[in-house]
Amino acid sequence: MDYLEEKYAQLLQAMQAWQRALEAPFSDISRDASIQRYEFSFELLWKVIKKYLKEIEGFERNSPKACFREIRMTLDISEEDIEICMSMIEDRNLSVHTYSEEMAMVLYNKLPEYLRVSNVIAEKIKVKAGLGK
Repeated sequence: MDYLEEKYAQLLQAMQAWQRALEAPFSDISRDASIQRYEFSFELLWKVIKKYLKEIEGFERNSPKACFREIRMTLDISEEDIEICMSMIEDRNLSVHTYSEEMAMVLYNKLPEYLRVSNVIAEKIKVKAGLGK
Protein backbone atom coordinates (compact mmCIF):
# COMPACT_ATOMS: atom_id res chain seq x y z
CA MET A 1 0.00 0.00 0.00
CA ASP A 2 1.49 3.33 -0.99
CA TYR A 3 1.56 6.41 1.22
CA LEU A 4 -1.46 8.13 -0.38
CA GLU A 5 -3.61 5.03 -0.05
CA GLU A 6 -2.47 4.49 3.55
CA LYS A 7 -3.24 8.08 4.55
CA TYR A 8 -6.56 7.92 2.69
CA ALA A 9 -7.54 4.82 4.70
CA GLN A 10 -6.61 6.64 7.92
CA LEU A 11 -8.69 9.63 6.80
CA LEU A 12 -11.76 7.45 6.25
CA GLN A 13 -11.37 5.91 9.70
CA ALA A 14 -10.98 9.34 11.29
CA MET A 15 -14.04 10.70 9.50
CA GLN A 16 -16.09 7.68 10.58
CA ALA A 17 -15.07 8.33 14.19
CA TRP A 18 -15.97 12.00 13.71
CA GLN A 19 -19.40 10.97 12.38
CA ARG A 20 -19.98 8.71 15.39
CA ALA A 21 -19.04 11.53 17.76
CA LEU A 22 -21.52 13.85 16.05
CA GLU A 23 -24.25 11.22 16.29
CA ALA A 24 -23.76 10.75 20.04
CA PRO A 25 -26.32 12.38 22.34
CA PHE A 26 -25.23 15.94 23.01
CA SER A 27 -23.16 16.72 26.07
CA ASP A 28 -20.11 18.87 26.65
CA ILE A 29 -18.06 15.68 26.39
CA SER A 30 -19.55 14.62 23.03
CA ARG A 31 -19.16 18.19 21.78
CA ASP A 32 -15.51 18.29 22.74
CA ALA A 33 -14.93 14.80 21.31
CA SER A 34 -16.52 15.91 18.04
CA ILE A 35 -14.26 18.96 17.91
CA GLN A 36 -11.15 16.91 18.62
CA ARG A 37 -12.10 14.36 15.95
CA TYR A 38 -12.71 17.23 13.53
CA GLU A 39 -9.22 18.61 14.24
CA PHE A 40 -7.62 15.20 13.65
CA SER A 41 -9.68 14.56 10.50
CA PHE A 42 -8.88 18.01 9.15
CA GLU A 43 -5.14 17.40 9.51
CA LEU A 44 -5.42 14.09 7.67
CA LEU A 45 -7.68 15.61 4.99
CA TRP A 46 -5.34 18.39 4.00
CA LYS A 47 -2.33 16.06 4.06
CA VAL A 48 -4.17 13.58 1.82
CA ILE A 49 -5.02 16.47 -0.52
CA LYS A 50 -1.37 17.57 -0.51
CA LYS A 51 -0.19 14.05 -1.34
CA TYR A 52 -2.92 13.63 -3.97
CA LEU A 53 -1.93 16.89 -5.65
CA LYS A 54 1.72 15.85 -5.79
CA GLU A 55 1.28 12.23 -6.86
CA ILE A 56 -1.72 12.48 -9.17
CA GLU A 57 -1.81 16.08 -10.41
CA GLY A 58 1.89 16.93 -10.24
CA PHE A 59 1.43 20.05 -8.09
CA GLU A 60 3.48 20.86 -5.01
CA ARG A 61 1.41 22.79 -2.44
CA ASN A 62 2.57 23.23 1.14
CA SER A 63 -0.27 24.85 3.06
CA PRO A 64 -3.88 23.92 3.70
CA LYS A 65 -5.16 27.04 1.92
CA ALA A 66 -3.07 26.38 -1.18
CA CYS A 67 -4.15 22.73 -1.24
CA PHE A 68 -7.85 23.53 -0.94
CA ARG A 69 -7.63 26.25 -3.58
CA GLU A 70 -5.89 23.87 -5.98
CA ILE A 71 -8.48 21.10 -5.67
CA ARG A 72 -11.29 23.44 -6.65
CA MET A 73 -10.41 22.92 -10.30
CA THR A 74 -8.67 19.53 -10.23
CA LEU A 75 -11.52 17.82 -8.35
CA ASP A 76 -14.34 20.09 -9.54
CA ILE A 77 -15.27 21.28 -6.06
CA SER A 78 -17.88 24.05 -5.91
CA GLU A 79 -16.86 27.56 -4.91
CA GLU A 80 -19.28 27.33 -1.98
CA ASP A 81 -17.61 24.16 -0.71
CA ILE A 82 -14.16 25.72 -1.07
CA GLU A 83 -15.37 28.66 1.02
CA ILE A 84 -16.47 26.15 3.65
CA CYS A 85 -12.97 24.64 3.47
CA MET A 86 -11.46 28.08 4.12
CA SER A 87 -13.70 28.37 7.18
CA MET A 88 -12.54 24.93 8.28
CA ILE A 89 -8.95 26.15 8.17
CA GLU A 90 -9.74 29.25 10.24
CA ASP A 91 -11.80 27.30 12.76
CA ARG A 92 -9.16 24.60 13.09
CA ASN A 93 -6.52 27.24 13.83
CA LEU A 94 -8.78 28.91 16.40
CA SER A 95 -9.80 25.66 18.07
CA VAL A 96 -6.26 24.57 18.82
CA HIS A 97 -5.12 27.95 20.15
CA THR A 98 -8.12 29.27 22.04
CA TYR A 99 -10.90 27.64 23.94
CA SER A 100 -14.13 28.97 25.30
CA GLU A 101 -17.55 27.40 25.74
CA GLU A 102 -18.99 29.90 23.26
CA MET A 103 -16.36 29.12 20.61
CA ALA A 104 -16.88 25.40 21.17
CA MET A 105 -20.63 25.66 20.56
CA VAL A 106 -20.22 27.80 17.45
CA LEU A 107 -17.71 25.33 16.03
CA TYR A 108 -19.76 22.29 17.04
CA ASN A 109 -22.74 23.64 15.11
CA LYS A 110 -20.60 23.91 11.95
CA LEU A 111 -19.23 20.37 12.16
CA PRO A 112 -21.99 18.57 10.22
CA GLU A 113 -21.38 20.83 7.22
CA TYR A 114 -17.61 20.45 7.58
CA LEU A 115 -18.01 16.68 7.60
CA ARG A 116 -20.23 16.81 4.51
CA VAL A 117 -17.62 18.78 2.56
CA SER A 118 -14.83 16.50 3.81
CA ASN A 119 -16.76 13.49 2.54
CA VAL A 120 -17.30 15.14 -0.87
CA ILE A 121 -13.57 15.79 -1.21
CA ALA A 122 -12.59 12.32 0.02
CA GLU A 123 -14.94 10.65 -2.46
CA LYS A 124 -13.63 12.71 -5.37
CA ILE A 125 -10.04 11.86 -4.43
CA LYS A 126 -10.97 8.18 -4.20
CA VAL A 127 -12.46 8.18 -7.69
CA LYS A 128 -9.79 10.31 -9.37
CA ALA A 129 -6.83 8.53 -7.72
CA GLY A 130 -8.36 5.06 -8.04
CA LEU A 131 -8.14 4.34 -4.32
CA GLY A 132 -9.88 1.55 -2.49
CA LYS A 133 -10.08 -0.83 -5.44
